[in-house]
Amino acid sequence: MASEKILMGLDIGSAWTRAVIGSLSKDGKLMVDSICECPSEGVEKGVIVNAEQTVKTISSVIQEAELQAGAEAQNVIAGVGGSSVRGIQSQGVAGINTKGLEITNSDIFRSLEVARTFELGQDRIILHTLVQDFSVDGKSGIKDPVNMTGHRLDSRALVITGSQTNCQNLRKCIQRAGIGNTRLVLQQLADADVVLSQDEKEMGTILINIGSNITNMIVYQNGSPQYAGGIDLGGVNVTNDIAYIFNKPKTIAEQIKCEYGCCYIPSVRPDEKIVIPQVGGLPSIQIPKKELSKIIEPRMAEIFSLLKKDMEDKHIRGSFGGGVVLVGGGSLLSGVTELATEIFRVQARIGFPEALPGLDRSYINPKYTTVLGLLKSEAKRNTVSRGSRNGSGVRSSQKTGIFQKLSNFFKTVV
Repeated sequence: MASEKILMGLDIGSAWTRAVIGSLSKDGKLMVDSICECPSEGVEKGVIVNAEQTVKTISSVIQEAELQAGAEAQNVIAGVGGSSVRGIQSQGVAGINTKGLEITNSDIFRSLEVARTFELGQDRIILHTLVQDFSVDGKSGIKDPVNMTGHRLDSRALVITGSQTNCQNLRKCIQRAGIGNTRLVLQQLADADVVLSQDEKEMGTILINIGSNITNMIVYQNGSPQYAGGIDLGGVNVTNDIAYIFNKPKTIAEQIKCEYGCCYIPSVRPDEKIVIPQVGGLPSIQIPKKELSKIIEPRMAEIFSLLKKDMEDKHIRGSFGGGVVLVGGGSLLSGVTELATEIFRVQARIGFPEALPGLDRSYINPKYTTVLGLLKSEAKRNTVSRGSRNGSGVRSSQKTGIFQKLSNFFKTVV
């Protein structure tokens, strides 16, 4: 691996912490070398609540991943998400004063710097500036204005902000686990990198990741993100509801959910029965499966309805030809696509991460979407930077495109 660059993606969730190590060859080919996971400790709803336990978890999963890969990682890309991350629509403008009024990358950067200039709330930092489109002298919908002529350049961007405290705590825990350099990335962007095609982004697609304690969402239209957000509800809330209603330990409730759970009542047959295990040596009992679905469906409907309402509050409308794509462990719950279709009124499907080279087929599973997306995101970034250093892609529309270059330029390392 001497001629290859070692990359690591780290997904620190409330239920599981996952690490993946990959190697990037000089010609930009990514190979997955190892992927490991272990139960999380010290994290709730995407926020670190016990630093010592979190450091222990991160150290354990990184060491195992490095051992399997036979390589040490010096840098890591980690994901952030949940309700503490917010997307803000913003606009910027720049006057064109070059000879011949020809627009350059410098003009684009000035315009986007204006878009980033707004009052941040207390304890907020900018994570990303995601370019949506441009307009030149009032002509809108332009993807790449470089070399066009005009007097005024307007930019539209989705500025992603996060909690500075949460980000700093996450970075410190990773450093204490032995990794010196950490780059933080919005989890939804990582999900999209490994699940959505460019055509789906152009058609309009709603991507939802249902995790244990949080559910993230990103919405694409015309090839660029229009909305990104999340709520502090997920699969564990369904488990808690089952445990409360049936008066069972959470371990049994989780088992019941995974084996028999269905979140769409119309798909359950009236005569279908399930077996509920008892504690204390008592015999198991049978109940109609519909009774379990009556517990699960309202909570899952609440999750989808809150996300849809947030979209509506942000005035995200239009056509979604790509439908709803569901990933994360919660997307494996029976009936989830039918319920999402009913609430969002567009077709829904389960999303599977891309089959990256070297990846065992058992990991082509929705619950590994984020960690694999982080690795692919970092590989893309390194490929772009190598191309820039080698002098390729002098013009922004070559090889990588203006959106990728600007995305890399405006990513904030916290």
